[in-house]
Amino acid sequence: MNPYKAAALWLFLSLLTSLSSGAWAAETPNASQQSLLWKVSGKGIKTSYVFGTFHLVPKDQFDLPQKVKQKLIKSETVVFEVDLDSPELTHGLTRAMRMAKPLETLMTPQDYNWLAQFVQDSLERNMQFFRYIKPGFLGQMLLYPKMLGYSPESYDLALLDLAKKFNKSVHTLETPAEQLALFDQVNLETQTQQFLNSVKQFDRQRKLMKQMLTLYHQEDLNGLYALINSENGPDNQDFLLDERNERWLMPLVKKMKKSASFIAVGAAHLPGEHGLLELLKAKGYKVEPVLN
Repeated sequence: MNPYKAAALWLFLSLLTSLSSGAWAAETPNASQQSLLWKVSGKGIKTSYVFGTFHLVPKDQFDLPQKVKQKLIKSETVVFEVDLDSPELTHGLTRAMRMAKPLETLMTPQDYNWLAQFVQDSLERNMQFFRYIKPGFLGQMLLYPKMLGYSPESYDLALLDLAKKFNKSVHTLETPAEQLALFDQVNLETQTQQFLNSVKQFDRQRKLMKQMLTLYHQEDLNGLYALINSENGPDNQDFLLDERNERWLMPLVKKMKKSASFIAVGAAHLPGEHGLLELLKAKGYKVEPVLN
């Protein structure tokens, strides 16, 4: 996988699994049937499909179901969160990662020395190479590769390749600048604390990742949603999921009115009271799981 694309996808993964140390009670999502693929129809739109992705998975766990491929191939338009081929994304990501002051100025000497030792011993990396990278990105660069393997597979890229192969019209819901701006909503001090908590709880984070992957492969949106929400704070929930779902809704409806669409977004965007499935239902559209 192209390293710039991998870095962009690790950014996406952080948006899906942006784990923090605090826990709060998760609402039960309304979708009751287990499926990652949903049919949307009615009220003047062309029959379309919404698929929940897990942006990066270990190579040996990657499996793109035949029903998903078939629905994409039959669609006219394919919609993603952002354009993974955009030079603006790769260049912007490189710029967004950098900070003017070194990492050790954001934490105590004891924490930095402990972190550097952990990175050396457990991750086999040298902290010197990462001192000017924002802590919000370090989890993706240091921890996720250890959790997922260094050659992960991507549902998003696989679907993008399939869309290109069959000459589909490809559209996006956010610009690269909008994606990258999400990180500016969390200050460096908070990023630092969250990163340190993730490192200190690395074994727990690895177990959580395995749990999420298991729930994803079981197509259990309810379980995945509840697990993510039990780890996310309500503020993260608002700007990472709910607010973006609201912004995406009308552009998606507009696209579905024009052409039969296949929409691929992170699975966490689908369930819940403010998830895309319920938002589409509230607009009067019929939303049904595709079970086979």
